[in-house]
Amino acid sequence: MKIKVNYLIIYFLIASTGLCYAHDAEKGPYDVGFNVYKTYDVSRAYIVNDDTMDRPLLIHFWYPADENANGETYYFKHYIDLIAIREDFDKPAAEIDEHSFNFVNAYAGFAKQRFGLDTNMTTKQILDCTVLAQLGIPMAKTEKKFPLIIYAPSNSKSSVQNHVICEYLASHGYLVISVGSAGENSLKRENHEQSILAQVEDMEYILTYFEDSLKIEYAGLGLMDFSSGGPANAIFQMKHKKVKAVFSMDGSQEYGYYSKLFKMADFNLEKTNVPHCLVINNFENFSIYPYYSSIISADKYLIRMPYLDHNGFVSFWNFFNTCSAHHSINHFCDSYDSICRIALLFFDEYLQSGASSNTKLTFPTNEYVQPKSIDNAMVMQLCNSILANGIDTAMIFLNQNHDIFKSRENEINILSKMFTDNDINTSIQLLTFNTTNHPDSWRAHYELGFAYKEKGEFVLSKQALLNAQQLNPENREITKMLDEIDAH
Repeated sequence: MKIKVNYLIIYFLIASTGLCYAHDAEKGPYDVGFNVYKTYDVSRAYIVNDDTMDRPLLIHFWYPADENANGETYYFKHYIDLIAIREDFDKPAAEIDEHSFNFVNAYAGFAKQRFGLDTNMTTKQILDCTVLAQLGIPMAKTEKKFPLIIYAPSNSKSSVQNHVICEYLASHGYLVISVGSAGENSLKRENHEQSILAQVEDMEYILTYFEDSLKIEYAGLGLMDFSSGGPANAIFQMKHKKVKAVFSMDGSQEYGYYSKLFKMADFNLEKTNVPHCLVINNFENFSIYPYYSSIISADKYLIRMPYLDHNGFVSFWNFFNTCSAHHSINHFCDSYDSICRIALLFFDEYLQSGASSNTKLTFPTNEYVQPKSIDNAMVMQLCNSILANGIDTAMIFLNQNHDIFKSRENEINILSKMFTDNDINTSIQLLTFNTTNHPDSWRAHYELGFAYKEKGEFVLSKQALLNAQQLNPENREITKMLDEIDAH
């Protein structure tokens, strides 16, 4: 039976793979070796098709190799095949081939439809593209040890979703290991908290495997993540003092996951005293970046990528574009190359040179890379007070600092959205503060109307929305929501 992949599902669950080496982020001085290790965590049960087994862990390992190493050519299909066997190491070849073809066919179609990337290549041609890595070649021999980076993938996705940046870092002298993301006892991540902890345990397992089974020594430990891999990296860093730097690609710890992360047993902001770099998407006023704003390290960096949405932090699109002989100049793909360079600058500073907090890293500013400076310290004190003590106690703090928070209408609006799904009364209290202090702000009344609507308080919702409409009578958002209210 053919595997059907719906483009809409891909859009929301995006995360998996990419490249034929032609991208513009310059290869480093090393060739790239790659190995994959099939192992099981016998201490944890795992369910596949209603069968219980030991937890399968397919470990991916990219590493520097001497230039001109004569190894086995590796094709994009080899990477994609690893996705097919991550739960069943003995899957029949015919099933693997079918899965890989349908997988790439769907993602290539999505790339064309969503990003306008028309490579003029067939699915088979994409699968047959070579990648930078070579299978099983010897690691480069040097007098110094290489630093190690653990990559945490996104929701239920394979480690090869970002093979481009993994290869790129390996070519510049880094060891990179990773294992696909999964939930507590299956591929599905149904319980957020348990899935975060399961991913942390996977990372701990593969690090032990790397040290004890592969017996490879390394110079320092860094973390890298994408999307829902971010919360796992946050907990892992707090638990392990050996972590020296954390690089996050639009990590979910900065969005809805933060409130869940905050309440986890191992969460401790006092342990966030290592350098962090967060690269974010192009959406303005989308988050107060709660985790980033709470990190105590003086060495933390926030960088906005103006051309990217959340999907742009996956290397597929860069690969599909650059493996074609007719690849186009594409801001979306070129931005991914910038991410590679940012990661290298960051890890070189804090893993290679061992820089202290006395050194502040400077990133170039251009159309692709926009370092941001934000001061959300007070808003984060309010947020963390709500999470730790509840809204009533937090409102005392808010009112004690009334003038400061009165000037933070937008940040209060954004903060309120963090609680819309799980604590709507907290959202309403925060938004009521805004409407009281900004009676002439249509946005304040609109957001309050939305919160009341979500609670099912339609009379109060309509009144707030009418207040908003009086201040902004031509606004279609307000009219649309009023129509929704009237329909009840």
